[in-house]
Amino acid sequence: MKRSPLQRLIEHARRQRDDAAAQATSARHDVARAQQTLDMLSSYLHEHLGHLRTLAQTDSPLLRIREGFTRKLGVAIDEQTRQRDGLRDSAEREHAELLERQRRLLAFETVQTRRESLRRVRLHRADQRHTDEIAAQLLQRRQRRPADES
Repeated sequence: MKRSPLQRLIEHARRQRDDAAAQATSARHDVARAQQTLDMLSSYLHEHLGHLRTLAQTDSPLLRIREGFTRKLGVAIDEQTRQRDGLRDSAEREHAELLERQRRLLAFETVQTRRESLRRVRLHRADQRHTDEIAAQLLQRRQRRPADES
């Protein structure tokens, strides 16, 4: 059976929706991985700062090295936070795109459902007309018979 243009539109919209769902899922995973990295870096910084507190007085060169490491860790955390936020924004856009694709697919499916419903109503009416015509013909035949017999 040949597919109607509407059916082809629905199939296309469904593929687009599925692609958007895959992209949205991938974007959510990217955000989760970035958050895990950020959590790991923050944990390192927390542990490092806790370790620094336990070392009361240390020599100056070692203290500078530890401060440098702390600064670099802070920069890495800031960069990872920016990256996570950018990925989160992207994931939100992908989710919005998914919702739009789903809305479009639903609109096409609604049109198809309405058309199918109208088609069934027309068929029912045509069947009813046909049945009414047959009943009217039978009634006319019955009404003619007694007149023919007299």
